[in-house]
Amino acid sequence: MSRSFPAALAVLLAAAPAASADEFTDTVQGALSSYGKGDIDAAREDLDYASKLLAALKSDALAKFLPAALPGWTRADSDDAAEASGFMGMLGGGTTASATYDKDGKQVTVTLIADSPMVSGMAAMVSGIASMNGGKPMRIQRTEFSDNEGDLQGVVGGKTMVTVGGDAAVEDKKAYIDAMDLTALASF
Repeated sequence: MSRSFPAALAVLLAAAPAASADEFTDTVQGALSSYGKGDIDAAREDLDYASKLLAALKSDALAKFLPAALPGWTRADSDDAAEASGFMGMLGGGTTASATYDKDGKQVTVTLIADSPMVSGMAAMVSGIASMNGGKPMRIQRTEFSDNEGDLQGVVGGKTMVTVGGDAAVEDKKAYIDAMDLTALASF
């Protein structure tokens, strides 16, 4: 039975219209083909790569929650997936997206971290860290954030961390958080 499932899946994927084929489905089909030929190493390699493709799609979906540049600001999206992947590995995995906003030589960087086991544990710590370090708690869109020496951090929906740093004024950082749809982000 274990061999019939991959074969059935291969038939279903092969029957899919060519127009819907993409790199992910091609890679999964390659894994199934390799598996069918008994080449377990190649099948695993393809499945590992397919997993990375899915992670990139998830990161792209998370990036849609990053706010547009506010009037007078410019936005540059982070494209250092390798660095983010290494950082997320230290946190037990997860998905990241970030963008940097510039205006008159000042910067605001918004970073989102989702699907990390560490984030849910950090939700309760946000306000505790703020009070220990002399920071100030604040609420934006009914979500608690801490202000630690100008860096803002909060956990949305108990599972997505929002960190806003940079050398711009705290008011600018708050404006970027306020420009986000935190209600929608909570359901990511």
